[in-house]
Amino acid sequence: MSSHKAYLTGASLWCNLGKTPNEITRTVHSLNAHNYEIFLQEHFAQKPYYHLLESFESEEKKLYTCIDYVVKKAIEAAKLDKEEQAELAIFIGSTAMGISLNEESYTRYVLSKEGKAFEHIGYGYLGEYLETLTHSKHKALLFSTACTSSVNALAYASKMIEQGVISKALVLGIELFNQTTYNGFSSLMLLSKSNIYRPFDEKSDGIILGEGCSALILENQPKHTDDFYYKSSKNICDIYSETTSDPSGEPIFETMDGALKAAHLHLHDINLIKAHATGSENNNTSEANALNLLFEKYKTHAPVTALKPFIGHTLGASGCNEIALMLLCAKKGFLPHTLGFEKGTKETSFTPMREPFTCKDKPLSILFNFVAFGGNTTSLILARD
Repeated sequence: MSSHKAYLTGASLWCNLGKTPNEITRTVHSLNAHNYEIFLQEHFAQKPYYHLLESFESEEKKLYTCIDYVVKKAIEAAKLDKEEQAELAIFIGSTAMGISLNEESYTRYVLSKEGKAFEHIGYGYLGEYLETLTHSKHKALLFSTACTSSVNALAYASKMIEQGVISKALVLGIELFNQTTYNGFSSLMLLSKSNIYRPFDEKSDGIILGEGCSALILENQPKHTDDFYYKSSKNICDIYSETTSDPSGEPIFETMDGALKAAHLHLHDINLIKAHATGSENNNTSEANALNLLFEKYKTHAPVTALKPFIGHTLGASGCNEIALMLLCAKKGFLPHTLGFEKGTKETSFTPMREPFTCKDKPLSILFNFVAFGGNTTSLILARD
C-alpha cells in the first residue's frame, strides 16, 4: 500500500497561447466555435504550426530560455526554497529533445566549415543542465517513448514518490520546432492541409504540430488546498503496427480501463476524459472505438475533451504540456472545451465537450489519454479532493 501521495504543487507552460497563466487561460476561455478559425488563420499566417510568439537569436538560446523560464515558474508556484530544490529528482520527456540545436550546428558547419557538424551526441546534456539549474543532488532521467514520453516520466516520478524513494520531482516536457520532425510527419502524409484542427470530426484531415515547454513539480505533501494528486496510471504496448494503433481500439480501451481499475474507480467517478485526439484518421478511429468500448462496459458516458486544437500536437511533451494546461485552467475555475468539432465520424458515438466546464471548488477526477508511435499507450488519472 502506498505510504505517500504524489501532489502536483507547481505547474508552468510556455506555448503558442503565451507563457503566463493569465494569458494562457484567458485565451483558452475566450476561444469558441465562432472565433476559432479566425484565431488559427492569424496564427498560421506566420508559420504552419502552433509556434511560440517570441523571437530568439538562436535555437540554443530558445531551448535554454524556455527551460529556464518554465522551471523557475513551476518552482515559484510550488514555493520551493533552495534546500527543497536540491531534493528535486529530475525527469525529462520529449521526442525531439535538442534536435533543433544539431540542425543549427550542421547548417552552420555546411555554410562555413567552422565548428562541428553536430555539437551534441545524445541528450544527457539536457539532464546535466537541469541538475545545475536546480542544484539537484539527483541525476536526471530522460524518457523517449514518442508521444507518451513526458506522461510516462510523470507516472514514473509519481510512483517513486508514492513508494518513498524520492520526496520531490521536477518533470519537464519540451518540444521545439525542428525541420527533421516536420519533414517526417509530412512524408507520412499526416499533416493537415486545411490548417484547422478537428479531432473526431468527419472533416478532420490530420495533425498540426505544436511547440511548447512545461514543468511540473511533484511532492509528497500538498502546498495548496486545490492541488491535484496522482491517482493511477496504466501503460500498454499495442503491437498492431509501428505507426498506427489497432483500429478496433481495444489496446487503448484496455489502457483506460486499467487506469480505472488501478485507481479503484468506476467511470461515473471520472469528471472528464482528456483524449489524445491527434486528428489523424487512424487516431480518430481507434480512440473513438476505444471510448465506445469504455462507455459500453461501464454503461455510462463521461465528458470528453481534446486540447490539441489549442496548442497543437506537441509530441513527447504533450503529456506535461496538456496536463499543465489543464491544471492552470482548473486553478482558474474551469476545464477546457473542444474546438473544431462539428459532426463526428461514423465511429464517434459521443460529442466532445463544446463549452468550458465550471469546476471552481469542486472535487475532480480527470483521466488523461496519450497514444504514441510504436504502440506505446498511457492513461493517467489525476484527482483533487
